[in-house]
Amino acid sequence: GEFGAISEALADYLSMASFRPDGFTPDILANFVGAGEGVARDLSGNTGGVRTMPANWTGEVHDDSLILSQALWQLKNSTPTTSTDLGNFSASSYFPNMPRADVLTYAALFYFPDNFANFYDAMLEACRQLPGTGCTTAMQTKITMAFSSHSIAGIQGGGDAFEGNNGPESATDISTMSALSATISPAGDLDYYSIPLAAGNFTARLDLPATNSYLYNAYGLFLFDSLRNHVTDYSPVIYGGGGCPDSGNCYTEEPGVTLTYNITTAGRYYLAVAAGLNQYGGNSQASSNVPYRLSLAYTPKGSASASIASATYDYDTINFSVPYLRAEMVLHPSSPTVDIPPGVETAFEYAQLRDHNYVPLALARTDQAGSYLEVLFNSLLYNAMDAAQNKLLTGSVRLKPGFSTRYPGVGTVYLEVYGRNHLGNVVSLGVSNAINLSTNKAAATAYNNIITAANPRSIIKYDVLSAGTLSVKVYTQTGTLVKTVFNGAVPAGKGTIDWDGTNSKGSKVASGIYFIKVSGAGLNAVEKIAIVR
Repeated sequence: GEFGAISEALADYLSMASFRPDGFTPDILANFVGAGEGVARDLSGNTGGVRTMPANWTGEVHDDSLILSQALWQLKNSTPTTSTDLGNFSASSYFPNMPRADVLTYAALFYFPDNFANFYDAMLEACRQLPGTGCTTAMQTKITMAFSSHSIAGIQGGGDAFEGNNGPESATDISTMSALSATISPAGDLDYYSIPLAAGNFTARLDLPATNSYLYNAYGLFLFDSLRNHVTDYSPVIYGGGGCPDSGNCYTEEPGVTLTYNITTAGRYYLAVAAGLNQYGGNSQASSNVPYRLSLAYTPKGSASASIASATYDYDTINFSVPYLRAEMVLHPSSPTVDIPPGVETAFEYAQLRDHNYVPLALARTDQAGSYLEVLFNSLLYNAMDAAQNKLLTGSVRLKPGFSTRYPGVGTVYLEVYGRNHLGNVVSLGVSNAINLSTNKAAATAYNNIITAANPRSIIKYDVLSAGTLSVKVYTQTGTLVKTVFNGAVPAGKGTIDWDGTNSKGSKVASGIYFIKVSGAGLNAVEKIAIVR
Protein backbone atom coordinates (compact mmCIF):
# COMPACT_ATOMS: atom_id res chain seq x y z
CA GLY A 1 0.00 0.00 0.00
CA GLU A 2 1.11 3.54 0.75
CA PHE A 3 3.46 2.53 3.60
CA GLY A 4 6.46 2.11 1.33
CA ALA A 5 5.68 5.27 -0.62
CA ILE A 6 5.50 7.27 2.62
CA SER A 7 8.87 5.92 3.77
CA GLU A 8 10.43 6.72 0.40
CA ALA A 9 8.87 10.19 0.35
CA LEU A 10 10.35 10.96 3.78
CA ALA A 11 13.76 9.63 2.75
CA ASP A 12 13.74 11.87 -0.33
CA TYR A 13 12.31 14.92 1.43
CA LEU A 14 14.57 14.84 4.50
CA SER A 15 17.73 14.07 2.53
CA MET A 16 17.06 16.97 0.14
CA ALA A 17 16.08 19.25 3.03
CA SER A 18 19.44 18.56 4.70
CA PHE A 19 21.24 20.52 1.95
CA ARG A 20 19.31 23.72 2.58
CA PRO A 21 21.26 24.97 5.64
CA ASP A 22 24.43 24.83 3.53
CA GLY A 23 22.92 27.08 0.90
CA PHE A 24 22.57 24.35 -1.70
CA THR A 25 19.01 24.27 -3.07
CA PRO A 26 18.43 21.21 -5.25
CA ASP A 27 14.95 20.05 -6.24
CA ILE A 28 15.88 16.85 -8.04
CA LEU A 29 17.12 13.70 -6.37
CA ALA A 30 19.44 12.44 -9.10
CA ASN A 31 23.02 11.94 -7.93
CA PHE A 32 21.93 9.28 -5.46
CA VAL A 33 19.63 7.23 -7.68
CA GLY A 34 21.11 3.81 -8.34
CA ALA A 35 20.77 1.68 -11.45
CA GLY A 36 17.31 0.16 -11.78
CA GLU A 37 15.64 2.70 -9.50
CA GLY A 38 13.99 4.57 -12.35
CA VAL A 39 14.00 8.19 -13.34
CA ALA A 40 15.41 10.86 -11.05
CA ARG A 41 12.75 12.23 -8.73
CA ASP A 42 11.90 15.92 -9.01
CA LEU A 43 10.30 17.08 -5.78
CA SER A 44 9.35 20.42 -7.32
CA GLY A 45 7.31 18.83 -10.12
CA ASN A 46 8.95 21.12 -12.66
CA THR A 47 10.27 18.15 -14.67
CA GLY A 48 8.20 15.02 -14.97
CA GLY A 49 5.06 16.77 -13.79
CA VAL A 50 3.05 17.01 -10.60
CA ARG A 51 2.02 13.61 -9.26
CA THR A 52 -1.53 13.11 -7.94
CA MET A 53 -3.52 10.35 -6.26
CA PRO A 54 -4.85 8.10 -7.73
CA ALA A 55 -4.04 9.16 -11.29
CA ASN A 56 -0.30 8.50 -10.89
CA TRP A 57 -0.49 5.48 -8.58
CA THR A 58 1.57 2.60 -9.98
CA GLY A 59 2.23 0.36 -6.97
CA GLU A 60 5.96 1.18 -7.10
CA VAL A 61 7.36 3.04 -4.12
CA HIS A 62 9.84 5.33 -5.90
CA ASP A 63 7.31 6.72 -8.35
CA ASP A 64 4.44 6.70 -5.84
CA SER A 65 6.51 8.56 -3.24
CA LEU A 66 6.38 11.74 -5.33
CA ILE A 67 2.64 12.03 -4.67
CA LEU A 68 3.53 12.87 -1.06
CA SER A 69 7.09 14.25 -1.25
CA GLN A 70 6.05 16.89 -3.78
CA ALA A 71 3.28 18.06 -1.43
CA LEU A 72 5.76 18.32 1.45
CA TRP A 73 8.30 20.10 -0.76
CA GLN A 74 5.71 22.74 -1.66
CA LEU A 75 5.39 23.56 2.04
CA LYS A 76 9.15 24.02 2.27
CA ASN A 77 9.82 25.75 -1.05
CA SER A 78 6.87 26.48 -3.31
CA THR A 79 9.01 27.95 -6.09
CA PRO A 80 8.13 29.76 -8.33
CA THR A 81 5.30 30.92 -6.06
CA THR A 82 5.32 31.33 -2.29
CA SER A 83 1.60 30.63 -1.84
CA THR A 84 2.18 27.43 0.16
CA ASP A 85 5.63 28.05 1.68
CA LEU A 86 5.37 27.73 5.50
CA GLY A 87 8.63 29.60 6.08
CA ASN A 88 10.76 29.35 9.23
CA PHE A 89 10.07 29.54 12.95
CA SER A 90 11.19 32.65 14.75
CA ALA A 91 14.50 32.80 16.59
CA SER A 92 12.73 32.73 19.97
CA SER A 93 10.51 29.68 19.33
CA TYR A 94 10.83 26.07 20.46
CA PHE A 95 12.49 25.42 17.09
CA PRO A 96 14.61 28.55 16.51
CA ASN A 97 14.89 29.47 12.83
CA MET A 98 14.04 25.94 11.72
CA PRO A 99 11.85 25.40 8.62
CA ARG A 100 8.25 24.77 9.70
CA ALA A 101 7.80 22.16 6.97
CA ASP A 102 10.70 20.07 8.33
CA VAL A 103 9.45 20.18 11.90
CA LEU A 104 5.81 19.41 11.04
CA THR A 105 6.79 16.59 8.67
CA TYR A 106 8.74 14.96 11.48
CA ALA A 107 6.06 15.66 14.11
CA ALA A 108 3.39 14.16 11.86
CA LEU A 109 5.01 10.75 12.30
CA PHE A 110 3.83 10.64 15.92
CA TYR A 111 0.28 10.23 14.63
CA PHE A 112 1.24 6.92 12.99
CA PRO A 113 0.13 8.06 9.49
CA ASP A 114 -0.06 5.05 7.20
CA ASN A 115 -1.55 6.52 4.03
CA PHE A 116 -1.34 9.82 2.19
CA ALA A 117 -4.67 11.12 3.50
CA ASN A 118 -3.60 10.29 7.06
CA PHE A 119 -0.39 12.23 6.53
CA TYR A 120 -2.40 15.31 5.58
CA ASP A 121 -4.51 14.95 8.73
CA ALA A 122 -1.37 14.40 10.80
CA MET A 123 0.30 17.54 9.40
CA LEU A 124 -2.71 19.63 10.40
CA GLU A 125 -2.87 18.09 13.88
CA ALA A 126 0.87 18.51 14.41
CA CYS A 127 0.52 22.16 13.42
CA ARG A 128 -2.34 22.65 15.89
CA GLN A 129 -0.93 20.65 18.81
CA LEU A 130 2.86 20.86 18.79
CA PRO A 131 4.01 23.44 21.36
CA GLY A 132 5.28 26.68 19.92
CA THR A 133 4.17 26.27 16.30
CA GLY A 134 1.98 29.37 16.38
CA CYS A 135 -0.31 27.54 14.01
CA THR A 136 -2.50 30.09 12.22
CA THR A 137 -5.45 29.66 9.90
CA ALA A 138 -3.21 30.81 7.07
CA MET A 139 -0.68 28.06 7.83
CA GLN A 140 -3.40 25.42 7.89
CA THR A 141 -4.74 26.74 4.59
CA LYS A 142 -1.28 26.39 3.02
CA ILE A 143 -1.07 22.76 4.18
CA THR A 144 -4.47 22.06 2.66
CA MET A 145 -3.52 23.78 -0.60
CA ALA A 146 -0.28 21.80 -0.95
CA PHE A 147 -1.95 18.46 -0.35
CA SER A 148 -4.97 19.39 -2.49
CA SER A 149 -2.70 19.97 -5.48
CA HIS A 150 -1.86 16.24 -5.23
CA SER A 151 -5.46 15.14 -4.58
CA ILE A 152 -4.69 13.95 -1.05
CA ALA A 153 -6.28 16.66 1.10
CA GLY A 154 -9.15 14.48 2.24
CA ILE A 155 -10.56 10.99 2.14
CA GLN A 156 -9.14 8.82 -0.61
CA GLY A 157 -11.36 6.25 -2.20
CA GLY A 158 -15.07 6.88 -1.94
CA GLY A 159 -16.45 3.74 -3.50
CA ASP A 160 -18.13 2.55 -0.29
CA ALA A 161 -19.37 3.64 3.12
CA PHE A 162 -16.19 2.52 4.92
CA GLU A 163 -13.84 5.01 3.22
CA GLY A 164 -11.31 6.31 3.89
CA ASN A 165 -9.91 3.20 5.51
CA ASN A 166 -6.77 3.12 3.40
CA GLY A 167 -4.47 2.09 6.26
CA PRO A 168 -4.35 0.64 9.79
CA GLU A 169 -4.66 4.01 11.55
CA SER A 170 -7.94 4.65 9.73
CA ALA A 171 -9.09 1.02 9.66
CA THR A 172 -12.80 0.26 10.00
CA ASP A 173 -13.68 -1.52 13.23
CA ILE A 174 -15.45 -4.79 12.35
CA SER A 175 -15.42 -6.37 15.82
CA THR A 176 -19.21 -6.88 15.66
CA MET A 177 -19.48 -7.92 12.00
CA SER A 178 -19.49 -11.37 10.43
CA ALA A 179 -19.78 -10.14 6.83
CA LEU A 180 -19.65 -6.92 4.82
CA SER A 181 -19.54 -5.58 1.26
CA ALA A 182 -17.27 -2.81 -0.04
CA THR A 183 -15.32 -1.80 -3.12
CA ILE A 184 -11.74 -1.31 -4.22
CA SER A 185 -12.21 1.99 -6.06
CA PRO A 186 -10.59 4.06 -7.47
CA ALA A 187 -7.24 2.58 -8.51
CA GLY A 188 -4.81 2.43 -5.60
CA ASP A 189 -7.59 2.13 -3.02
CA LEU A 190 -7.05 -0.12 -0.02
CA ASP A 191 -9.54 -1.32 2.58
CA TYR A 192 -8.21 -1.96 6.09
CA TYR A 193 -10.28 -3.52 8.86
CA SER A 194 -9.44 -3.62 12.56
CA ILE A 195 -10.41 -6.78 14.39
CA PRO A 196 -9.58 -8.16 17.88
CA LEU A 197 -8.70 -11.85 17.69
CA ALA A 198 -8.37 -14.46 20.40
CA ALA A 199 -5.91 -17.32 20.09
CA GLY A 200 -7.35 -19.92 17.72
CA ASN A 201 -8.44 -20.33 14.13
CA PHE A 202 -9.33 -17.31 12.03
CA THR A 203 -10.85 -17.57 8.55
CA ALA A 204 -11.71 -14.81 6.09
CA ARG A 205 -13.43 -15.47 2.77
CA LEU A 206 -13.31 -12.87 0.00
CA ASP A 207 -15.82 -13.25 -2.84
CA LEU A 208 -14.47 -11.28 -5.80
CA PRO A 209 -16.39 -8.99 -8.18
CA ALA A 210 -17.21 -10.72 -11.45
CA THR A 211 -16.38 -9.05 -14.76
CA ASN A 212 -17.92 -11.73 -17.01
CA SER A 213 -18.79 -15.41 -16.89
CA TYR A 214 -15.29 -16.60 -16.02
CA LEU A 215 -13.10 -13.63 -14.95
CA TYR A 216 -13.03 -11.79 -11.63
CA ASN A 217 -11.18 -8.75 -10.32
CA ALA A 218 -7.99 -9.98 -8.70
CA TYR A 219 -7.93 -8.87 -5.05
CA GLY A 220 -6.05 -10.45 -2.15
CA LEU A 221 -6.34 -10.67 1.65
CA PHE A 222 -3.50 -9.54 3.93
CA LEU A 223 -3.27 -9.95 7.72
CA PHE A 224 -1.08 -7.74 9.95
CA ASP A 225 -0.62 -7.62 13.72
CA SER A 226 -0.99 -4.45 15.81
CA LEU A 227 2.65 -3.51 15.14
CA ARG A 228 1.94 -3.65 11.38
CA ASN A 229 4.02 -6.79 11.02
CA HIS A 230 2.93 -8.95 8.10
CA VAL A 231 1.38 -12.17 9.43
CA THR A 232 0.04 -13.94 6.35
CA ASP A 233 -1.74 -13.29 3.07
CA TYR A 234 -3.53 -15.04 0.25
CA SER A 235 -3.87 -13.79 -3.32
CA PRO A 236 -5.52 -15.45 -6.33
CA VAL A 237 -3.66 -16.82 -9.35
CA ILE A 238 -3.47 -14.01 -11.91
CA TYR A 239 -5.09 -14.65 -15.28
CA GLY A 240 -2.30 -14.88 -17.85
CA GLY A 241 0.30 -15.79 -15.23
CA GLY A 242 2.78 -13.77 -13.16
CA GLY A 243 1.84 -10.64 -11.27
CA CYS A 244 -0.65 -7.94 -12.13
CA PRO A 245 0.33 -5.52 -14.91
CA ASP A 246 1.93 -2.18 -14.06
CA SER A 247 -1.12 -0.33 -15.31
CA GLY A 248 -4.74 -1.17 -15.95
CA ASN A 249 -6.93 -3.84 -14.42
CA CYS A 250 -5.99 -7.32 -13.27
CA TYR A 251 -8.09 -10.48 -13.37
CA THR A 252 -8.30 -14.02 -12.06
CA GLU A 253 -10.40 -17.09 -12.85
CA GLU A 254 -10.91 -17.73 -9.13
CA PRO A 255 -14.32 -16.51 -7.83
CA GLY A 256 -12.88 -15.94 -4.39
CA VAL A 257 -9.98 -16.42 -1.99
CA THR A 258 -9.89 -17.81 1.54
CA LEU A 259 -7.32 -16.89 4.18
CA THR A 260 -7.01 -19.26 7.15
CA TYR A 261 -4.58 -18.74 10.01
CA ASN A 262 -4.06 -20.05 13.55
CA ILE A 263 -3.73 -16.99 15.79
CA THR A 264 -1.14 -17.72 18.48
CA THR A 265 -1.13 -14.37 20.29
CA ALA A 266 -4.43 -12.69 21.18
CA GLY A 267 -4.74 -9.01 20.36
CA ARG A 268 -5.78 -6.52 17.72
CA TYR A 269 -5.08 -7.36 14.08
CA TYR A 270 -5.61 -5.66 10.74
CA LEU A 271 -7.18 -7.40 7.77
CA ALA A 272 -6.60 -5.68 4.42
CA VAL A 273 -8.34 -6.15 1.09
CA ALA A 274 -6.12 -4.95 -1.75
CA ALA A 275 -5.71 -5.23 -5.50
CA GLY A 276 -3.44 -8.08 -6.58
CA LEU A 277 0.29 -7.41 -6.36
CA ASN A 278 2.36 -6.32 -9.33
CA GLN A 279 6.02 -7.02 -10.09
CA TYR A 280 7.12 -4.41 -7.52
CA GLY A 281 5.24 -6.10 -4.69
CA GLY A 282 2.76 -3.22 -4.42
CA ASN A 283 -1.00 -3.23 -4.87
CA SER A 284 -1.79 -2.85 -8.55
CA GLN A 285 -4.31 -0.58 -10.25
CA ALA A 286 -7.02 -3.26 -10.24
CA SER A 287 -10.30 -1.70 -9.14
CA SER A 288 -14.04 -1.93 -9.67
CA ASN A 289 -17.27 -0.24 -8.61
CA VAL A 290 -18.76 -3.72 -8.21
CA PRO A 291 -18.47 -4.66 -4.51
CA TYR A 292 -16.64 -7.61 -3.06
CA ARG A 293 -18.05 -9.59 -0.12
CA LEU A 294 -15.95 -10.34 2.95
CA SER A 295 -17.08 -13.08 5.35
CA LEU A 296 -15.42 -13.84 8.69
CA ALA A 297 -15.31 -16.90 10.94
CA TYR A 298 -13.61 -16.52 14.31
CA THR A 299 -14.15 -16.35 18.05
CA PRO A 300 -13.64 -12.76 19.22
CA LYS A 301 -13.84 -13.52 22.93
CA GLY A 302 -10.52 -13.74 24.74
CA SER A 303 -8.46 -11.04 23.05
CA ALA A 304 -8.63 -9.16 26.38
CA SER A 305 -8.76 -10.36 29.98
CA ALA A 306 -11.32 -9.51 32.65
CA SER A 307 -12.32 -10.75 36.08
CA ILE A 308 -14.59 -9.82 38.97
CA ALA A 309 -12.48 -7.80 41.39
CA SER A 310 -15.23 -7.03 43.90
CA ALA A 311 -18.36 -9.20 43.88
CA THR A 312 -21.28 -7.20 45.18
CA TYR A 313 -24.72 -7.90 43.75
CA ASP A 314 -25.68 -5.22 41.24
CA TYR A 315 -22.44 -3.36 42.05
CA ASP A 316 -19.71 -5.64 40.69
CA THR A 317 -16.28 -4.17 39.95
CA ILE A 318 -14.57 -5.75 36.93
CA ASN A 319 -10.83 -5.45 36.31
CA PHE A 320 -9.58 -5.68 32.73
CA SER A 321 -6.36 -5.68 30.74
CA VAL A 322 -5.87 -5.35 27.00
CA PRO A 323 -2.76 -5.09 24.75
CA TYR A 324 -1.96 -1.76 23.11
CA LEU A 325 0.81 -0.17 21.03
CA ARG A 326 3.22 2.38 22.43
CA ALA A 327 6.16 4.12 20.74
CA GLU A 328 8.38 6.22 23.00
CA MET A 329 8.80 9.93 22.29
CA VAL A 330 9.99 13.00 24.17
CA LEU A 331 8.57 16.23 22.77
CA HIS A 332 5.38 15.23 21.06
CA PRO A 333 2.19 16.70 19.63
CA SER A 334 -0.11 13.77 19.88
CA SER A 335 -1.11 12.81 23.44
CA PRO A 336 -4.77 13.79 23.81
CA THR A 337 -4.56 14.43 27.58
CA VAL A 338 -1.82 14.87 30.16
CA ASP A 339 -2.96 11.64 31.87
CA ILE A 340 -1.88 9.49 28.91
CA PRO A 341 1.84 8.71 28.50
CA PRO A 342 3.59 9.97 25.37
CA GLY A 343 3.56 7.53 22.48
CA VAL A 344 0.36 5.66 23.30
CA GLU A 345 -1.13 4.95 19.88
CA THR A 346 -4.70 4.27 21.03
CA ALA A 347 -5.95 5.59 24.37
CA PHE A 348 -8.95 4.31 26.35
CA GLU A 349 -12.25 5.61 24.99
CA TYR A 350 -15.00 3.48 26.59
CA ALA A 351 -15.94 -0.04 27.70
CA GLN A 352 -19.06 -1.96 26.69
CA LEU A 353 -20.78 -5.02 28.13
CA ARG A 354 -22.16 -7.64 25.75
CA ASP A 355 -24.46 -10.52 26.66
CA HIS A 356 -23.65 -14.23 26.24
CA ASN A 357 -24.58 -14.04 22.55
CA TYR A 358 -22.24 -11.07 22.10
CA VAL A 359 -25.15 -8.63 21.66
CA PRO A 360 -24.29 -5.11 22.95
CA LEU A 361 -26.19 -4.01 26.06
CA ALA A 362 -27.28 -0.51 25.11
CA LEU A 363 -27.30 0.82 28.67
CA ALA A 364 -24.01 -0.77 29.71
CA ARG A 365 -21.48 1.50 27.98
CA THR A 366 -19.26 3.77 30.03
CA ASP A 367 -19.45 6.85 27.79
CA GLN A 368 -23.25 7.13 27.65
CA ALA A 369 -25.55 9.11 29.92
CA GLY A 370 -27.88 6.91 31.97
CA SER A 371 -25.65 3.87 31.58
CA TYR A 372 -25.49 1.13 34.21
CA LEU A 373 -21.73 0.80 33.71
CA GLU A 374 -19.07 3.30 34.76
CA VAL A 375 -15.31 3.40 34.36
CA LEU A 376 -13.10 4.10 37.36
CA PHE A 377 -10.84 6.63 35.66
CA ASN A 378 -8.25 6.61 38.44
CA SER A 379 -7.73 2.90 37.71
CA LEU A 380 -6.56 3.38 34.10
CA LEU A 381 -2.86 2.57 33.73
CA TYR A 382 -0.65 2.17 30.66
CA ASN A 383 2.48 0.70 32.26
CA ALA A 384 1.66 -3.00 32.79
CA MET A 385 3.19 -5.85 30.79
CA ASP A 386 2.26 -9.47 30.25
CA ALA A 387 4.63 -12.43 30.42
CA ALA A 388 5.69 -11.86 26.81
CA GLN A 389 6.54 -8.20 27.59
CA ASN A 390 3.59 -6.88 25.61
CA LYS A 391 2.35 -3.54 26.93
CA LEU A 392 -1.07 -3.67 28.59
CA LEU A 393 -3.72 -1.08 29.33
CA THR A 394 -5.37 -1.98 32.63
CA GLY A 395 -8.38 -0.53 34.39
CA SER A 396 -11.67 -1.18 36.15
CA VAL A 397 -15.36 -0.70 35.42
CA ARG A 398 -18.28 -1.00 37.82
CA LEU A 399 -21.95 -1.83 37.55
CA LYS A 400 -24.43 0.73 38.80
CA PRO A 401 -27.40 -0.35 40.95
CA GLY A 402 -30.40 -1.13 38.77
CA PHE A 403 -28.52 -3.16 36.18
CA SER A 404 -30.18 -6.43 37.27
CA THR A 405 -33.64 -4.89 37.09
CA ARG A 406 -32.97 -3.45 33.63
CA TYR A 407 -31.41 -6.70 32.35
CA PRO A 408 -33.05 -9.54 34.33
CA GLY A 409 -32.10 -12.19 31.76
CA VAL A 410 -28.40 -11.29 31.62
CA GLY A 411 -25.96 -13.47 33.51
CA THR A 412 -22.83 -14.28 31.53
CA VAL A 413 -21.30 -11.18 29.93
CA TYR A 414 -18.23 -10.12 27.95
CA LEU A 415 -16.41 -6.82 28.36
CA GLU A 416 -15.17 -5.07 25.23
CA VAL A 417 -12.66 -2.22 25.52
CA TYR A 418 -12.49 0.52 22.89
CA GLY A 419 -9.73 3.05 22.19
CA ARG A 420 -9.39 6.25 20.17
CA ASN A 421 -6.25 6.97 18.21
CA HIS A 422 -4.81 10.44 17.68
CA LEU A 423 -6.55 10.85 14.35
CA GLY A 424 -9.91 10.27 16.04
CA ASN A 425 -10.61 6.70 14.89
CA VAL A 426 -12.33 4.49 17.50
CA VAL A 427 -11.64 0.75 17.39
CA SER A 428 -12.09 -2.29 19.62
CA LEU A 429 -8.90 -3.07 21.53
CA GLY A 430 -10.17 -6.46 22.64
CA VAL A 431 -13.00 -8.62 23.96
CA SER A 432 -12.68 -10.35 27.32
CA ASN A 433 -13.27 -13.90 28.44
CA ALA A 434 -16.72 -14.76 29.81
CA ILE A 435 -17.64 -13.13 33.14
CA ASN A 436 -20.35 -14.38 35.51
CA LEU A 437 -21.86 -11.43 37.40
CA SER A 438 -22.62 -11.86 41.10
CA THR A 439 -26.03 -12.83 42.45
CA ASN A 440 -27.96 -12.82 45.76
CA LYS A 441 -30.02 -15.99 45.24
CA ALA A 442 -30.10 -19.53 43.86
CA ALA A 443 -32.57 -19.76 40.98
CA ALA A 444 -33.16 -20.68 37.34
CA THR A 445 -35.40 -18.87 34.86
CA ALA A 446 -36.26 -19.53 31.22
CA TYR A 447 -36.62 -16.44 29.03
CA ASN A 448 -38.08 -16.47 25.50
CA ASN A 449 -39.69 -19.72 26.61
CA ILE A 450 -41.85 -20.21 23.51
CA ILE A 451 -39.62 -21.36 20.65
CA THR A 452 -40.95 -20.56 17.17
CA ALA A 453 -39.49 -19.91 13.72
CA ALA A 454 -39.24 -16.23 14.61
CA ASN A 455 -37.85 -16.97 18.10
CA PRO A 456 -35.51 -19.94 17.54
CA ARG A 457 -33.92 -20.21 20.97
CA SER A 458 -34.69 -19.94 24.67
CA ILE A 459 -32.36 -18.37 27.22
CA ILE A 460 -31.86 -20.22 30.50
CA LYS A 461 -30.47 -17.96 33.19
CA TYR A 462 -29.15 -19.54 36.38
CA ASP A 463 -28.02 -18.04 39.70
CA VAL A 464 -25.75 -19.98 42.07
CA LEU A 465 -24.34 -18.77 45.36
CA SER A 466 -21.26 -21.02 45.29
CA ALA A 467 -19.02 -22.58 42.67
CA GLY A 468 -19.65 -26.17 41.67
CA THR A 469 -20.78 -28.52 38.93
CA LEU A 470 -23.99 -27.58 37.11
CA SER A 471 -26.08 -29.50 34.60
CA VAL A 472 -28.81 -28.19 32.31
CA LYS A 473 -30.93 -30.95 30.73
CA VAL A 474 -34.06 -31.02 28.58
CA TYR A 475 -36.79 -33.65 29.10
CA THR A 476 -40.09 -34.53 27.44
CA GLN A 477 -43.31 -34.55 29.46
CA THR A 478 -42.88 -38.30 29.94
CA GLY A 479 -39.40 -37.89 31.42
CA THR A 480 -37.32 -38.89 28.38
CA LEU A 481 -33.98 -37.09 28.17
CA VAL A 482 -33.86 -34.97 25.01
CA LYS A 483 -30.52 -33.23 25.39
CA THR A 484 -27.85 -32.27 27.91
CA VAL A 485 -27.40 -28.61 27.11
CA PHE A 486 -24.60 -28.06 29.63
CA ASN A 487 -22.70 -30.10 32.17
CA GLY A 488 -19.62 -28.63 33.79
CA ALA A 489 -18.04 -26.44 36.41
CA VAL A 490 -19.40 -22.93 37.01
CA PRO A 491 -18.22 -20.13 39.29
CA ALA A 492 -20.47 -18.48 41.86
CA GLY A 493 -22.76 -15.91 40.27
CA LYS A 494 -25.25 -15.82 37.43
CA GLY A 495 -24.85 -17.26 33.97
CA THR A 496 -26.80 -17.77 30.78
CA ILE A 497 -27.12 -20.72 28.40
CA ASP A 498 -29.19 -21.10 25.22
CA TRP A 499 -31.31 -24.04 24.06
CA ASP A 500 -32.09 -23.94 20.35
CA GLY A 501 -34.89 -26.51 20.34
CA THR A 502 -32.75 -29.41 19.11
CA ASN A 503 -32.08 -32.89 20.51
CA SER A 504 -28.71 -34.54 21.22
CA LYS A 505 -28.33 -35.33 17.50
CA GLY A 506 -28.87 -31.72 16.48
CA SER A 507 -32.32 -32.33 14.97
CA LYS A 508 -35.24 -30.04 15.71
CA VAL A 509 -37.64 -31.52 18.25
CA ALA A 510 -41.37 -31.71 17.62
CA SER A 511 -43.92 -29.19 18.85
CA GLY A 512 -44.91 -29.65 22.46
CA ILE A 513 -44.05 -28.88 26.06
CA TYR A 514 -40.53 -29.60 27.35
CA PHE A 515 -38.95 -29.26 30.77
CA ILE A 516 -35.54 -27.77 31.54
CA LYS A 517 -33.95 -29.20 34.68
CA VAL A 518 -31.12 -27.16 36.20
CA SER A 519 -29.31 -28.94 39.05
CA GLY A 520 -26.08 -28.77 41.00
CA ALA A 521 -24.04 -26.05 42.72
CA GLY A 522 -26.75 -25.66 45.36
CA LEU A 523 -29.55 -25.38 42.79
CA ASN A 524 -32.41 -27.68 41.81
CA ALA A 525 -35.01 -26.07 39.54
CA VAL A 526 -37.32 -26.97 36.66
CA GLU A 527 -38.58 -24.59 33.95
CA LYS A 528 -41.11 -25.19 31.18
CA ILE A 529 -40.55 -24.37 27.50
CA ALA A 530 -43.03 -24.68 24.62
CA ILE A 531 -42.06 -25.54 21.04
CA VAL A 532 -44.39 -24.30 18.27
CA ARG A 533 -43.37 -25.48 14.79
